Amino acid sequence: MLVVAASGFAVYKYRQATSSFIALTEENLAALEVETAAQNEVAFMRPKPRAMLLQAPNTDKNLYFGDLHVHSSLSFDSYLFGNRNDLDQAYAFAKGEPLKTLAGEILQLSRPLDFVAITDHSESFWMMDVCFNGTNLPQAMADFCAGFGNPSLSFFLTAMNLGIDRPLQIPDFLCELIDGDCTARAAIEQGRPMWELIKAKAEEYNQPGVFSAFAAYEYSPPLAGTGKLHRNVIFRNQHTSTYAYSAFDARTAPILWQTLEDDCSGDCEFLTIPHNLNKTWGLAYAQQTIDGDIYSREDWERRARFEPLIELYQIKGNSECAIGLYTTDEECAFEQFLPICAEGETLGCIHPTSMARDGLKSGLEMQEAMGINPFQQGFIGATDTHNGNPGDTEEYDFRGAAGLFTSPAAKRLALRVTNRMPLLRSPGGLAGVWAIENTRDALFDSMQQREAYATSGTRIRLRFFAGDGLTVQMLDSPNGVASGYANGVAMGGQLTLTGAGEPTFMALAEMDPMTVPLDRMQVIKGWVDNGQRYEKIVDVACSNGRLPDNDGRCADLDAPVDLTNCQPAESRGAAQLSAVWSDSDYDPAISAFYYVRVLEVPTCRWSTYDALRLGRELPTTVPPTQRERAWSSPIWLTPEAS
Repeated sequence: MLVVAASGFAVYKYRQATSSFIALTEENLAALEVETAAQNEVAFMRPKPRAMLLQAPNTDKNLYFGDLHVHSSLSFDSYLFGNRNDLDQAYAFAKGEPLKTLAGEILQLSRPLDFVAITDHSESFWMMDVCFNGTNLPQAMADFCAGFGNPSLSFFLTAMNLGIDRPLQIPDFLCELIDGDCTARAAIEQGRPMWELIKAKAEEYNQPGVFSAFAAYEYSPPLAGTGKLHRNVIFRNQHTSTYAYSAFDARTAPILWQTLEDDCSGDCEFLTIPHNLNKTWGLAYAQQTIDGDIYSREDWERRARFEPLIELYQIKGNSECAIGLYTTDEECAFEQFLPICAEGETLGCIHPTSMARDGLKSGLEMQEAMGINPFQQGFIGATDTHNGNPGDTEEYDFRGAAGLFTSPAAKRLALRVTNRMPLLRSPGGLAGVWAIENTRDALFDSMQQREAYATSGTRIRLRFFAGDGLTVQMLDSPNGVASGYANGVAMGGQLTLTGAGEPTFMALAEMDPMTVPLDRMQVIKGWVDNGQRYEKIVDVACSNGRLPDNDGRCADLDAPVDLTNCQPAESRGAAQLSAVWSDSDYDPAISAFYYVRVLEVPTCRWSTYDALRLGRELPTTVPPTQRERAWSSPIWLTPEAS
């Protein structure tokens, strides 16, 4: 039970802000439930949830969907936001059970997930252990713990600001609790029981062949201006590091990789997945760490080894690319709520070294300069939900991701002049992984090989191959996928062509059977030549009989959505799109990367569903509709000399 002072809310002694909090009184919670009950949940159609689909092992690989970035009530910020859903409830939700927020809103997946990683913040493990389980606490610590009694955004922001000073310091009240020992080791020891609980729960809920639960946590050094330089640490199986290393004991990512490598021996394997590249203030693909230390060759080698994936999309936006930042690609504006940095700006904006497509180009330059490409990374999507509801990405089911600060619906539609405005967030995305079977080992192998992809929350099925023996006939052949593996490489792979032939790509996409058809399939190419960066976007397959023009682009599809009930356009889009495409402009002397982006026909954005729930006019600050999408992991083509 969480320790709460008799006053119900004690002021944290370091806290400087005094803005409002939400008192968790029976009267207030009852009022929230009344407000929630008044929402019209039948203002639009929603599909009936389906049961879990089990798949037999398959050498051509099955597709599994999951979420590798989830916060339960064990994360201090999640608890402060008003989330009380614990590890058991989060796992039950991932497997298809409904969940209820403190405001009374009911959440449920349309289909269970195949795998999940609950990634609570390791920096707060000691804090949560003490506040949940501590007795006879020193007064300063008791006051701190009492601050958790009611949701408080100001408490959260103030605690985050305390972590901006480098290196991250252990608070005085913790030193007092542990007899004045302010070493990192003391903090990590204090948090070890929480890490043991997390590992035990992953083991309890893991069901080989049915549902995979990974032992995991989030490493979360904060940046000024609520920036992020965070990574999720995912372990292959029950063999993990002794501790969940945090920013207290690993002040930079290179130290984290080395510390984990030193501790992770025998059957222990891990990978790290960075997220919110768009909010790293340029550090995502910088040449130096958060402390300004220049990466060594050993650092780059560890990054290449331990970081095969990046989180391309989640509730805090799209990190693929930013329109106007070395690109005119209009699709880069999708769920992108931060502006490009103006001259002299450093916080709250997108830097040239923040976005994935630019990072991929930087990796090509590094490969040429030093023979290492630390940015040869595949893509996944995730939620980063702080409500304990993994994979809850359906727009109609989105109830915010920050507890009582985004629930019920009126709070989600509230206008705020900050980038924390709920209207600017999205439900987040999913990770699609092609693996032989649904086991932790098989999924982990595929993640290491980057045979994974990101979606914006939809469950589009997407395959992508490259080779020099791929043909149009393979698209309709029952052995087409096997031929793709036999004659080339799958998404995430690297291919070196012999001779001067053109590389050929085969892509196959199927619509999510519970959403809407597909609009178009695109190939995005990036390369560097004589120090100049280039990219090319080609529509390789389009629905409704549209064909690419001389610039390789199809005309826009007219597919209006009925905004009175969110019914999509009829007879628009395709159930499947596929293509075999050759790059006639390929220069065999120049390395390049290619990935596929698939767009659905338009559907309602979550904010439109909420407006219908409340019987309000649609918000004008965000678009009423959007086109959900999937992004394959890239395939890299390298010259023979490489």
